[in-house]
Amino acid sequence: MSVNFFQADCETITSAVKFGICDGENTYPAFLNFDALVEKWIAEVENEEEIEVIFTAIDNCIDILDENGETQSRCDAMMRYAENLIFIELKEVRTDWIKGGIGQLKETILYFKANQRVDAYSKKRAFLANRKHPRFKFRNVK
Repeated sequence: MSVNFFQADCETITSAVKFGICDGENTYPAFLNFDALVEKWIAEVENEEEIEVIFTAIDNCIDILDENGETQSRCDAMMRYAENLIFIELKEVRTDWIKGGIGQLKETILYFKANQRVDAYSKKRAFLANRKHPRFKFRNVK
């Protein structure tokens, strides 16, 4: 089933110097915040060069369905700028979050690759952020 990852109603465009990424509660999509909800930021973006960034909420905004019409696991968001593509998964739990988050990122990336041109982006990355574990080191080797 075809998936459109570039739905205008799921996008926010900004060139702010600093902003936070928040996870929407319940059935609401992830969103950007520019100052009022700093305590709700799960990830923080510093954009000192004020580059125009396109933030796209994926979970609870873009439908990713399998051949039976069932909703598939997906990450929270992606950001695009210049030739960069970044997939983002946000977590707020203490246990068993790395494996699940990586799974959501991988599933979304597979759907993106099946439906969009990835060669348009020279740099492709994925980030898993957790407010309950703001500083951790983890490297997943394929």
